[in-house]
Amino acid sequence: MTNNCTYHSTTEASWHCQPCGRYYCDTCIPGSSANYRNGQPDCPLCHKPLSYIGASNSAKPFWQMGIFYFKYALQPGPLTVIALAAAVGLLISGPGIVSLLMLLGAFALVTRYNLLVIQTLAGGQLQAPGFGDAMDGNSAPLFLKVIGMSLIAGFVGYKLLSIGPGALQLYSIALSLLTPAAMIVLALEGSLRAAINPLKLLQFTLIIGWPYLLLWLSTGAISAAPGYLLMLVADKLPPWALIPVIAATTTYFAIVTSAMMGYICLSRQQQLGISAIRDDDDSYLEERDFDCARAQAEANILMREGDFKAARQTLVECLRRYPDESALNERYYRLLLATQDKKALRELAPHLLEKFILMNRAHTAAELYLATNPPPTIDKPHVRHQLAEALYRQQKFRPAALLLTNLHKHNKDYRNLDAAYLLLAQIYIDGFNREDTAKQLLAFIKKHFPDTSLRKQVDTLAQILTKAEAAG
Repeated sequence: MTNNCTYHSTTEASWHCQPCGRYYCDTCIPGSSANYRNGQPDCPLCHKPLSYIGASNSAKPFWQMGIFYFKYALQPGPLTVIALAAAVGLLISGPGIVSLLMLLGAFALVTRYNLLVIQTLAGGQLQAPGFGDAMDGNSAPLFLKVIGMSLIAGFVGYKLLSIGPGALQLYSIALSLLTPAAMIVLALEGSLRAAINPLKLLQFTLIIGWPYLLLWLSTGAISAAPGYLLMLVADKLPPWALIPVIAATTTYFAIVTSAMMGYICLSRQQQLGISAIRDDDDSYLEERDFDCARAQAEANILMREGDFKAARQTLVECLRRYPDESALNERYYRLLLATQDKKALRELAPHLLEKFILMNRAHTAAELYLATNPPPTIDKPHVRHQLAEALYRQQKFRPAALLLTNLHKHNKDYRNLDAAYLLLAQIYIDGFNREDTAKQLLAFIKKHFPDTSLRKQVDTLAQILTKAEAAG
């Protein structure tokens, strides 16, 4: 079952806090592992380490991924291993120490690669490991452990033979059922003792649940595929190609079954306690971007939890470092609106609105200005002018007019007063059909600003009004 983010209900979660029980998406926990101390983000609420669940949370059910397993074995890494197995089959000339060593080496390497497939897929890495990843010096030890598992299983069967054929038959069934679990445990823990511990294997199958039975049936059928395939093509192949074909097909289907085992672990990653592999280099953020994104995310979470004081403190601390970050300023203003802090709005709103104007975000300033009740008192003429222009474009004529009306009485030295009153004239025409007031404003501009650079626009608008009056 997919878990969605607690705070973004339509987004799949990437992180889980076990103590809080909350789920977080990448918006709530921005950046990559490299952005966090020790590569591990903490819960914004309880500050305990979060568990990454991104790949497992978005994983489809095991039985819906049939084509994926067969395509997985056709990636560069698996194909290289398959080609190596075929080449060794081709080079084996007959009985002899050299052929035996080559065969054992190939078996060891293929075994190591299959266990690596299980391990990486269980961790959430859907890209097949490269051939070089298997060359880590663990091929021989793991191969010996697989041989050890086989010998121990055979020895137990030999001892049960003395009890009777019924006991041996039951043991054979149990051994067949638990073999996939044993390979998975060996891949994940690298321990022979854990891989042959029946209690651990039983616990593993119970955690997986009924899909484990489907895994057992699927891996059994696919493991038998090379034999049936060989029956179909054996008489059509030259003798020299027989062993390479057997080696290649067996390796291919072994990788397919390993992919199945790894993916079923991915679907139960949290329950099995598997450490997730997070390939998130593309999510890395520079320090400023990360600090701002994290502050906004944490403030949003705290606001949703009703802790407005902590949310405000989070934003204030980040704003002290980055006072001109527009997104932070907007989030802070919206927090003041959400908390209806009239005192803070009365004191801070004019300053914050001016910031948006200076950052060429007049449309945001206009939106926030309209959302503030009562409207903040703005003394600076350039802020009133820019706000009014943004409001005019949004067809909010009344608040735009209120900002510019009698501007000359309060700010007679404002250098763009001619442009402000030309705008006001347009507002009266477009918003209120008050041509008379517009004419008065145009006359005021001509009288007090005879050398204005806007004279042509003023004359054009005056002519339009005169023609409209004559036509009316």
